[in-house]
Amino acid sequence: MILTEKSLIKNLNKNKILFYGYGNPGRQDDGLGVFFIDELIKYIKKNRLKNIYFDTNYQLNIEDALEISKYDSVIFIDAAKKIKKSFNFKKIKPLEINFYTTHNMLPENILFLCIKLYDKKPDAYLLTIKGYKWGVNEKPTEKALKNLKNALIYIKKLIKILYK
Repeated sequence: MILTEKSLIKNLNKNKILFYGYGNPGRQDDGLGVFFIDELIKYIKKNRLKNIYFDTNYQLNIEDALEISKYDSVIFIDAAKKIKKSFNFKKIKPLEINFYTTHNMLPENILFLCIKLYDKKPDAYLLTIKGYKWGVNEKPTEKALKNLKNALIYIKKLIKILYK
């Protein structure tokens, strides 16, 4: 599901927005979340927009609950194999952790911890970008880079509407 601009703008708080891209840039399309942040930073700097912040990592960690507690809205960005369109953008809800490893942390788990530990509930969204290959020490696929471009166009459009 891709949120409409109207429904997103209605709910997204622009006071402090964190874009958090994660994935491994050394594993082809797995790095799409990090590559997205690299491109978005250029756009934000060029347009001198304020109150937009960035973070990247190889994977989500428990400590990220503290980080996202500092923001009004958080948009997580990751690569995904099992989506039909070039990208998907949706609001997420907290999801309690029911496993004993941190290698499977989901954005929904981070949101749950943020609420539980810090009594903060930022508006949280997940942008997934369709990837195709996860080979080691390889460049991202051309198809995945095209999907990344489509996702950037969508987010830039939302930012333009937000900052009118």
